[in-house]
Amino acid sequence: MLSRRALNFIGVLACAALLGYAYYSQHHYNIEPCPLCIFQRVTIAALGAVFLIAALHNARAWGAYVYAALIGLTSLATM
Repeated sequence: MLSRRALNFIGVLACAALLGYAYYSQHHYNIEPCPLCIFQRVTIAALGAVFLIAALHNARAWGAYVYAALIGLTSLATM
């Protein structure tokens, strides 16, 4: 079983991969992103930042629940 810190780092890598592919496809295929795509990029970047802060802080007890709530709210904003 992976630790909470490792799972948060996996979340950071997933967000970085999503943003990397979005920028790659934009510049490689010369596609202009729509306003919804731009909003998604901003919220995915925010989600990656929350994952990174949670991974670096590695909170215990109630702090882990706070980070879980922040990650959940940011994920809902992305949807």
